[in-house]
Amino acid sequence: MEPLEIPASTIFLRLLGPFELEFGEQSVNPGGPRQRAVLAMLAINAGRLTPLCHLVDAVWGEDPPATARGQIQFCVSSLRKVFHRLGHAGAIRTDPVGYALEVASDGIDRDVFLRKVSQARDGVAAGESERAADLLREALALWRGPALLGLPSPILQRAATELDEHRIRVVQERIRLDLDLGQHDRVTAELRGLVEEHPLAEPFHVLLMLALYRSGRQADALEVARRARSVLLEELGVDPGCELQTLERAILNHDASLDFVASHTAAPLVSSVARAVPPASASAFGGAQSVGPAAASVPEPCLSQDEQARDEGAAPRHLPASLGDFSGRESQVEAIKSIVVSARQSPHSRYTVPIVAVSGPGGVGKTALAVRVAHELAELFPDGHLYADMQATQDQQPVANVASRFLFALGVRGEALPDEPQERLALLRSQLAERQVLIVLDDVALERHVKALLPGGAGCAVIITSRVRLSGLDGAHQIDLDVFDDEQSREMIRRIVGRDRVAEDPAATSELLQLCGGLPLALRIAGARLAARPHWPVSKFVRRLSNEARCLDEFSHNGVELRSSISMTYDGLDSAARLLFRRCALIRSADFPAWIAAALLDTDIVEAEDLLEQLVDARLIDTVHCADQPVSRYRLHSLLRVYAWEQLVKNESAAEYGEALERVVGGWLLLAERVHRVQHGGDFLVLRGTGRRWLPPGTTSQDIGSFGTGLFDEEPSKLDVESHWLVDAVRQTARSGLDELCWDLALTAVTLFELGGHVDDWRETAQLALAATERSGNRRGEAAMRYSMGTLRMFQKRLAEADEWYGTALGLFREIGDDHGVALVLRYAAHIAWMQDRHAEMLAKYHEALSLMCSVGDRIGEAHILCALARAALAEEDFASAEPMLRTALEIAQQFDSPQIEAQARFSLSDLHCVFGDVDSTRHELNRVLRIVRGYGDQIGEAYSLQGLARLKRTLGEHDAARQILLNALEIAQHNADPWIEAIVLFDLGILEAENGKADVAVQRLAGAQVLFRQIGSASWSSRANAAIVSIIDVGPVSSAARYAVIR
Repeated sequence: MEPLEIPASTIFLRLLGPFELEFGEQSVNPGGPRQRAVLAMLAINAGRLTPLCHLVDAVWGEDPPATARGQIQFCVSSLRKVFHRLGHAGAIRTDPVGYALEVASDGIDRDVFLRKVSQARDGVAAGESERAADLLREALALWRGPALLGLPSPILQRAATELDEHRIRVVQERIRLDLDLGQHDRVTAELRGLVEEHPLAEPFHVLLMLALYRSGRQADALEVARRARSVLLEELGVDPGCELQTLERAILNHDASLDFVASHTAAPLVSSVARAVPPASASAFGGAQSVGPAAASVPEPCLSQDEQARDEGAAPRHLPASLGDFSGRESQVEAIKSIVVSARQSPHSRYTVPIVAVSGPGGVGKTALAVRVAHELAELFPDGHLYADMQATQDQQPVANVASRFLFALGVRGEALPDEPQERLALLRSQLAERQVLIVLDDVALERHVKALLPGGAGCAVIITSRVRLSGLDGAHQIDLDVFDDEQSREMIRRIVGRDRVAEDPAATSELLQLCGGLPLALRIAGARLAARPHWPVSKFVRRLSNEARCLDEFSHNGVELRSSISMTYDGLDSAARLLFRRCALIRSADFPAWIAAALLDTDIVEAEDLLEQLVDARLIDTVHCADQPVSRYRLHSLLRVYAWEQLVKNESAAEYGEALERVVGGWLLLAERVHRVQHGGDFLVLRGTGRRWLPPGTTSQDIGSFGTGLFDEEPSKLDVESHWLVDAVRQTARSGLDELCWDLALTAVTLFELGGHVDDWRETAQLALAATERSGNRRGEAAMRYSMGTLRMFQKRLAEADEWYGTALGLFREIGDDHGVALVLRYAAHIAWMQDRHAEMLAKYHEALSLMCSVGDRIGEAHILCALARAALAEEDFASAEPMLRTALEIAQQFDSPQIEAQARFSLSDLHCVFGDVDSTRHELNRVLRIVRGYGDQIGEAYSLQGLARLKRTLGEHDAARQILLNALEIAQHNADPWIEAIVLFDLGILEAENGKADVAVQRLAGAQVLFRQIGSASWSSRANAAIVSIIDVGPVSSAARYAVIR
């Protein structure tokens, strides 16, 4: 077998054995265990989004640390650097909820394996068995041991188990092909090894028995059967299955059907044994009895031609036609077929009827799936196939009338039908008792309708579809259908419209798929309309669909309408559920927590959850679960939202649904305030607007921890992934003209954005709120948003822009007499002055801000400025002034439980201890700071803490430890795009390398720091970096690369 050739410039990931990343023919180290686990999880889901919570599970399982999100981000950042070095910088794509790995279609050995297996199956279907067997051998040659070997993560091991089980099935398929090709001698030794390795896998025993028998070794084959029976009884306490027992009897009887017959035409890829060995009860599969000695002695009944015709006519065939372009539900088809066939082979098959209940929202393809499966199972039910559309039965006695139609189809004359419905149902059960009939009950609304029609005869089977999950059907196998994924949707459109036409405009096709939202009915209607109009480009239909006001009108073709499918479910709701459903159209987020429903209705959480569950049961709303969140969220399909909006504007006034939206935003505002209070110890360092906050009736602000989100009960860092909810709320208030709520929420959310590093969200919300307040003439709101924009620019170290924003904000605050706003602006304007060496200006602004903070009662603002003034005093070596200010700031922070200010005060105290040579106190304070900032997810604070610890290590002569700590701090700074702390860390690294005699590295580090200091505008730090570079060059020679770094 030729080895797999990997192009020299291609990334290749190996999952089928020890996990490896290769580039060309070289193995590449992706990093430590955590990075390997993250890369493996991304590879398993290659081409699809992997939620961040799944990556956390892959690394830590059920007990992740508080900093799990940040550490995952570091892992991804490191992996990106690896891929960048390999020339694949865009291999990992970022999404608001996770990451996706994009590699070539042949870039993962698992995908190559699956493709070869699929090609082999196609080969078998085409009669090319030898080629198929070779393809399976090539596929199996990709395996180098158990899948994902060396990755102990439970979630990864579950994926590995699935892969290993798939491999075993492919081994079985390949051996079956070899037996079909007469290679029984060749596979015997291999099968003995597989039986030893998998003693409880009956298929290997069966295949070995057949191989030995065809090799002329009947006694050995029977001995394999005896050993299999012994192992199964000892290990599992069960007898061998039907296939093994039947084969054993056939071997004893020298059944001629077991002999190998050479053939150049291959059947579909099924077991040789299944073809050669008749089942224990052929009638269970709807086939004829085996023709053997016993069967031959049973005379066939002698029927006249008329009697035969009547008998054949008594077998109804009511199934509708299956869709010619059916696609996307192959796994569900196989699952349902397996359920029905397995149930009929079960030891209990004489007593039970297999029931499959398919549920899903309207338009998801339940009927198409049920009809397709019924057609594929049709041969197993020779006595007929019954079908009833339960929604089409609009009379008062739908069950009795369906029973009547079924009885008539089974040959019962009208005069023989009982008048009483119960007697009619009893007669139906009697008619089905000795028959093998497949029954399809489509679009069932009530479980009692199904229960009344269930047959008692074990030869029957029932497939049910419903828009609700029929969980009350005892023993039913539940199949839940969801919308199609992108590839399933694309394939459906290709089959309807044509592959060439879709390929002409892939961008428009992708937009069409997004507008259809994976809903099969929407895709089918869209495809049918395009197929009926071959002169339309896909982009034209997309433009028509993009008009939300008439979107549902476009989903109509030849009497098939999406709107009518949705309205059928909507009309069946009670009034309260209909009210909630249509108001859910106001929520534009991808998902939402239960309390949103309570705000929409101005009711309590319990009642809202009950109504939400009604909508979930009706499949008008989906639930969304994330492993790291304790509560359910809910999601409204985009097309259902369009319908809900139609009903909203039709049934309610703008004032009514406007008040509902205000309550939702008021709830978000209240929760965002809690995040800020947890971070800052109260309503400090922020301005408050007059927008109305909302709480569920009967609760107070003290009950906010049990508000129902499950997210705001913990530390703020756990809210990081939910920032998109706040962004969506700001967007809606801006669109709706709620300018006061808009700026209030945008400003309060800054705490969350800053913690999570959500710069884009911060900028978007501030710009939206600024525009809204400017339009309405809201001067205070405009000033607050200019202050927010300035703070964002300062956060990004774009100091000139920040100064400009602060200047306009300060003017507005002074104009309207808002002292608190003036103080907030001045404290950050002073910070910029400090970074740019404008010390007199800095002190003046800090002192004015301090006076105002004291007058308005902002104690945390007071503490923050004291820390800043103390830092300035330390820089001037005025230690006597610095210490009391820091002690006061620390006391205030502890009094109001503000972790951020406590961390800042303790960090500066560590500098003070270090100056006085108190190493233990310095170490204690820095470690305390590190625990605090990691506790609330402040990565920039963590970088500062690490930089302080590294300086201590350097002072103690522990240079290797100091270097490693600084490198960790540098990675954090670069990941968070903070040029100030990055420059400080680079400066310290340069000094450290110089002390260790590494002049070239030192100069390059210092040159990098100098560039950043210049960009920021800090002349003093730039001069310090330059002076250090000059002193290093004066002492000894440096390389041309290092000199170039200085010049650059």
